[in-house]
Amino acid sequence: MTITSNDEATSLLGMYRAAPEHPDEVVLPIIGSVPQELRGTLYRNGPADWESGGFNGVHPFDGDGLVVKFTITGGTVKFRSRYVDTPKRRKELRGAGDRIRGVYTQARRLRDNIGRGPADAANTHAVVHADRLLALSDAGRPWQLDLDDLSTLGPCTFNGQLPSLSRFSPHPRIDPVTGELFNFGLDVGPSLEGRTVACLRCFRVDPAGRLSQLAAIPLEHIYIQHDFAITPQFLVFALAPITVDPVTAALAALGKGALGDSADYRPQQGMKIILVPRAGGGKPRIIECDPFVYIHVDNAYEDRGDVVLDLVRHESFAFLSQAAKQFRTEPLAVAGWPARLRVSAGGSVDLTDYPSPATEFPSHDERRTGREHRYTYLASAEEDAAAIVKLDRQTNTQRLHHFSQAMAPGEPIFVPKAHHSGEDEGWLLVVTYNAGEHRTELHILDAADIENPPLAIAVLPSHHFPGFHGSFTERITAP
Repeated sequence: MTITSNDEATSLLGMYRAAPEHPDEVVLPIIGSVPQELRGTLYRNGPADWESGGFNGVHPFDGDGLVVKFTITGGTVKFRSRYVDTPKRRKELRGAGDRIRGVYTQARRLRDNIGRGPADAANTHAVVHADRLLALSDAGRPWQLDLDDLSTLGPCTFNGQLPSLSRFSPHPRIDPVTGELFNFGLDVGPSLEGRTVACLRCFRVDPAGRLSQLAAIPLEHIYIQHDFAITPQFLVFALAPITVDPVTAALAALGKGALGDSADYRPQQGMKIILVPRAGGGKPRIIECDPFVYIHVDNAYEDRGDVVLDLVRHESFAFLSQAAKQFRTEPLAVAGWPARLRVSAGGSVDLTDYPSPATEFPSHDERRTGREHRYTYLASAEEDAAAIVKLDRQTNTQRLHHFSQAMAPGEPIFVPKAHHSGEDEGWLLVVTYNAGEHRTELHILDAADIENPPLAIAVLPSHHFPGFHGSFTERITAP
């Protein structure tokens, strides 16, 4: 997101003020008309409090996760929100926030940083699978929430099957055909020789919620790996050389510097594409290619022996590691653009960029996850206006829905009109911060006619940061 006007920057920065939670469900006032056919529940997650109980988060990633729920049925929208009840949150509510160490935030006293990993804020994604609602982040393990009232039920270990030291990425992928959920974790620990070693651990969760391990792949570096994709045959990883420097990390472990600052983009290490067989037991295929920076993946699919991977590329990692630290006082500049990797059966890798406004948070019709898709939807904000971009990969054209000034849209979520509807026949649900009113809104757009005004805007009782990621389910939760 790029903001240049001082007045606009000041108002948009209001989305980073601490947000109240709304544990009791409320019916939202509507501008326009919610389609009667739109029925289901949208869950979203994102940081919403950076300064509770003496904690003073210096980076967006260190804010406490606020899970919000929109229940849409019969032309109405009901809303509730709750913070995830993590040990970090509980400690802050006791007034001991200054003793907490985050990814980029140091505790006030040196002794509270020594030997401590970053506190889990559970602030990145809200995913529903096998009747579980999970709050996920890079810094921790899954937290299970009640699907109805959003109360925190506790850590989710998948009945003890998730290894005790394994992470569980905030970007699991669900196969729409099989109902399986796939994910990964990056494990880090000492070897017998005293060296720090890393491992890419891959998981499968069946439709009943039972977890099993597909692969454990040793890595020569400690990668900062946020996202991946699936196809019918593979788990697809693009390991960009955003890695942890061992010396800086060792000093951070002694409390001398933030843990997040030990990671940086190191192009000299090269880049690897890793294709992990979904069936398990097979040897992963590893292809080397020229390095580049990215954070988020859109989708992947197989095409006549090739593997195609769509993602959002960036010029530099500095926007996330350095510029984002000024998120409450200076504009953020997140200028990514869509790109496509094609990995041939012979091992060559071709990269294609799509000219685009500054974009992030790619999404697609999740009925097409792992399969060839035509449309990608992205959130965009440039100097003059924010927008949702619809990229048509068949015609290589783009269409935009523009927002009024001083509005910040989050990740667009596509909802089809019916199971048999075409790929673009449905709605886009976009949680948006309205700086002029200092409130957050849910905008419902017609995906096929994206340029048109919203079909409906549901007005929330207060504000919160639009969040990072979320998911839609047809399930209507209990009143």
